[in-house]
Amino acid sequence: MTDTFTTNANNETVAEDISKKSVLIIEDMNEMRLMLRSMMLSLGYTNIEVEASGQSALKRIAAKRFDLILSDYNLGGRINGQQVLETARKNNILAPSTIFIMITADTGYDSVVSAIEHRPDSYMVKPFTPSTLHRRLRRIKLQKSIFSEVDEYREKMDFAMMESKAKAIMAKHPQYSSLCLKVIGESLLSRQEYKTAKIHYMRVIKHNKELSWAHFGVAQCDLSLKQPLSAVASLEKAISISRHFLPAYDDLASAYEKLGDHKAAQKTMIASLEITPRSLARTKRLGKISVRLKDWKIAEQAYSRVIRLTKDTQHEKIEHYYDHLKCLIAIQEGEDHPPQTAEKLRRSLTRLRMLGKDDPIVVSNSFRVEVQQHLHRERRDDAIKSWKQWKQLILAGKASSISREQELTLKKRLGLS
Repeated sequence: MTDTFTTNANNETVAEDISKKSVLIIEDMNEMRLMLRSMMLSLGYTNIEVEASGQSALKRIAAKRFDLILSDYNLGGRINGQQVLETARKNNILAPSTIFIMITADTGYDSVVSAIEHRPDSYMVKPFTPSTLHRRLRRIKLQKSIFSEVDEYREKMDFAMMESKAKAIMAKHPQYSSLCLKVIGESLLSRQEYKTAKIHYMRVIKHNKELSWAHFGVAQCDLSLKQPLSAVASLEKAISISRHFLPAYDDLASAYEKLGDHKAAQKTMIASLEITPRSLARTKRLGKISVRLKDWKIAEQAYSRVIRLTKDTQHEKIEHYYDHLKCLIAIQEGEDHPPQTAEKLRRSLTRLRMLGKDDPIVVSNSFRVEVQQHLHRERRDDAIKSWKQWKQLILAGKASSISREQELTLKKRLGLS
């Protein structure tokens, strides 16, 4: 089937055979998947694939280029639609020409989408009709066509030409001025022309003080110019305009760390996780900052969340359990620790030992912690039992050996010497 509409920058009518365009539908509800597939068929699309989860969708996107992706925002599982988009773009597995449309039942999504770094090309609020989707696609394709050369030069990392094309578009299509100004700032930053970029962003702000991306641009310039204090003011302004502007939180935490204010950095990461509670990178960062502050309670909560987010996935790491155990041990050594600390420690140790059962160093580390915890709780018989089991594994080569001095010290603490 051929669909005829205006798509190019010269306002020329172009015919497109949409039956050959590849479509991916990401939706966890079977009824909605069938409805979306039927809707796309009614518009003339026939090359349609479906996925029920964000994880499987990412694998498919990495394996194949799609012309159009329709993704529900609230997917079942560990990854939502926004995370699919962010991961695909960060890993460069989503072509610039691919149209990504988010589907949501949340009418408040428009207040979020304008602020997030990785925005979809558009979003549709349920319910919607095939004709509404068709009109939306026409508008997106027109914009994609107009900015195609900008995207092409961005991919080639020819930022000077990218800027030149953006200026030409702005002159010809003033309705895209804001987007073009953003591209120009991106070009200047990419070319490390930080002073010129800052002047550019300040001019944008002079005309519109409520553009969060312009305040964020100023902050990026200040950070690159080693002016973290100035960056803090701009980043806080960006966040006050757009609470969901997540990159601003990340840079604000970095600015505070450069200023040595780790408590403010911690507070910033906590605020960011109120918006993205499933962000693994931000949760890890909160853990690291909290350890630096020796705020073991928040650090333990952070690493506990890391473990929940990664369990039984490719992101589950032995290091997560080391970090979690470090926090639990510090809490337990404090004067006033929660009664569930010991149980948390036991569970974390059990999982660590299971993950590292084929690594002698991990096995020894787990038993070292176990023996120390039994002794800390004045359970000497249990400590001796753990030591004997550990010693057998050392002799069998399944646990790494310890030095003669370490063994003598341990035996002395166990009352075996």
